[in-house]
Amino acid sequence: MSLILIAHVLGYTVWIGGVFAAMVVAFAARQEPAAVKAGVFRLIARLYTLVIGFGALAVIGSGVLLALSMESGGLGDLMREARLWVMVLLGLAAGLIVLFVGLPTATRVGALAVASGKGELPPAFDIYSKRLMVVSWVSGALAVAALLAWYVF
Repeated sequence: MSLILIAHVLGYTVWIGGVFAAMVVAFAARQEPAAVKAGVFRLIARLYTLVIGFGALAVIGSGVLLALSMESGGLGDLMREARLWVMVLLGLAAGLIVLFVGLPTATRVGALAVASGKGELPPAFDIYSKRLMVVSWVSGALAVAALLAWYVF
């Protein structure tokens, strides 16, 4: 069970750290020329697929295993506490948003991040990059709320 808990904490750290890093880099690239901005968002798309998505998947998988092992590990009384279920539901919602909304959006942004011969990005790029920022904020806020739910409730 300790290996599963380590995987859970590492996955959470990679996921949330990657999201915050991607948001900071995206914010910093706003005023850059289109060619630089395109390169930055292609890297953010890779960050989402290789780091953030993997971290979210590790957290969801290890979280399910941790919840299933609680009863057999003598921690069945914790299963009746509201704070555990708030944490589980918020974390699951955040992870599913990353996997089913964030990853496809990041992939789309990466594909659209190609500057034209005039040095401009396609109009859809702005729409999808803003959507990616909103998804990142929502999933990040839900994940942090899941972490804090254990201590607040």
